[in-house]
Amino acid sequence: MTDLIYVDRENMERRMGDAVAQIDPLDQILSQLPPPGDAGTASAHISFIVAAIAEAANEYSGAVRLLGAITSDVFSDLEANDRAMSVELEKLEKQLDD
Repeated sequence: MTDLIYVDRENMERRMGDAVAQIDPLDQILSQLPPPGDAGTASAHISFIVAAIAEAANEYSGAVRLLGAITSDVFSDLEANDRAMSVELEKLEKQLDD
């Protein structure tokens, strides 16, 4: 037999909102980073590393936002399925009563 899993949509969406709220200021700070100074060959490597870090942070923040959107869509779909199953079960019960 399958065990039921309880999912708390309100708190999950609140937690995802908290995560996005923490990422937005980080995105703003990263976008304000000044370009590195010119130190010859090392400058190319430093700027590459800084750019890679900024890009990784941007990808991470995008992934968190995407995860939040997917989570919300999954909950909406689960609620719609629950409503549809409830309607079908009511129909079946009605037919059994008749």
